[in-house]
Amino acid sequence: MPPQHSRRQIISVLHALSTTLVLTSVGAARAESNPFYVGANLSLAHDSNVFRRPDAVADTSYSAGLLGGIDQPIGRQRMYASGRLRDTRYQDLKQLDNTGYSVNAGLEWETVEKLSGTLSYSANESLFNFGGTNITQSTARNIERSNEALARVKYGASSLLAVEGSYTRRSLRYSDPRYQANGLTQDAVGAGLVYRPSAALKLGAGLRITRGQYEGSGQDFDRRDVDLTATWVATGLSTFDGRFSLGRRETRGGRSELDFSGATGQLSWTYQPTGKLQFKTSFSRDSGAESGFIDFNAPQAGSVGDSSKITNAITLNAAYVLSSKIRVGAGLRANHRSLVSGAVEGSDSVRSATLSVSYAALRNLALSCNVGRETRGASGPLSFGYGASSATCSAEIKLQ
Repeated sequence: MPPQHSRRQIISVLHALSTTLVLTSVGAARAESNPFYVGANLSLAHDSNVFRRPDAVADTSYSAGLLGGIDQPIGRQRMYASGRLRDTRYQDLKQLDNTGYSVNAGLEWETVEKLSGTLSYSANESLFNFGGTNITQSTARNIERSNEALARVKYGASSLLAVEGSYTRRSLRYSDPRYQANGLTQDAVGAGLVYRPSAALKLGAGLRITRGQYEGSGQDFDRRDVDLTATWVATGLSTFDGRFSLGRRETRGGRSELDFSGATGQLSWTYQPTGKLQFKTSFSRDSGAESGFIDFNAPQAGSVGDSSKITNAITLNAAYVLSSKIRVGAGLRANHRSLVSGAVEGSDSVRSATLSVSYAALRNLALSCNVGRETRGASGPLSFGYGASSATCSAEIKLQ
C-alpha cells in the first residue's frame, strides 16, 4: 500500500473514531466510573519558527490520536497504565510528518509487613524538539526516542525510620545521524535512609552512583553524589520539596572539560492560597544530562538531549479555576547553560512563556487552547539565538 494512501486511512479511522466517541459521550455521562478509559484527540497547531533557527520557517500542523489507560487497586497493590498514539501532518514541511506514541505503566506494591516498592516504565517517540537545548541547525526529520525504567524498594514504610534503595535506567536515541552521537544511556543506583518525625516532615540522606554512556561522542562519565532530601508540608496551603547534593562527575572519554564537582539540586514550592488558585515554583541546578531528564515527561520544555556542563533553570506555573467548566493557566520558564567544547566556552539562555485555557464542554469532552513565546540568546560560538511563537487548540473525548 502506498504510504500516502496508508496515511489517509489512518487519519480517516481516527476521525471516525473521534466522531463516534462524541456522539456516544452524552449517553455515557450517566455510566458509573470504572478503572478503564479510552478516547481520541484532535489538534491544530501553528508555529512561527518550526526549526528554532535564526532564519524562521513557519508552518501549520494537524494531529489526530487515540488514548487509553487503566488505574486499578488490587488489595494492597495499585496497577496503572496509559498510552497515546498520535499521527501528525504538516501543511508545507512534509518531511516532518510522523507518527508518535507515549506509554506509562507501573505497579505500586506493599506487603503485610514493612516492605513496599514501585516498578514503573515510560517510553516516548516523537518529532525532535528543535529548540530548547538543541545547538545543531537542521531542517531534517529527526525522531527522538526516550524511555525510563525505575525500581524502588523501601523497608519500614510506616515507621519513623526506613531504608530505601532504587535503580533507574534511562536512554535517549535519535534517528538523524547528525544527532546520534548525543544518544545517551544512563544507569543510576541509590540507597539511603528516610526519617519521618511527623506527618508534615520527611527527611532523607543517601548515596547515588550514576554511569552514563553516549553513542560515540567521547563524553561517557561516572558520577557520585551524596543526596540530602526533604519534604515539608509547612501549612495546609504550602508544601516544599527539595534535594541538595554534593558530588563529582568524571568523564571517561577524554572530554575532561565537562568534569565538575560541587553542589547541585532541586527545590520546588507548591502554594495554594484558595481552592481555585495554585502556584508552583521550581528551581534546579545540575549537569545537562540530568537537567534534561528532569523534564522527561514534559517535552514542551525542550528536548532532553543536553550536553551542557551546568544548567540552572527556574519555572513558575499558575492555575486558576474560573468556573466548574473553565480553567486557565500561565507559565514562565528560564534556564542558563554553561557550554564547553575543548578550549572553547560559551553559554545560552532560554526564556519561555505560555498561556492556556481549557473548557469542559461535557463530562467526557474537553476543549483547550494555548499560546506560547520562546526566545534564546547565546554568547560564544557553541550556540545560537532564535525567537518563536506558537498556538495550539485541541479537542479530547474520553470515555470511562
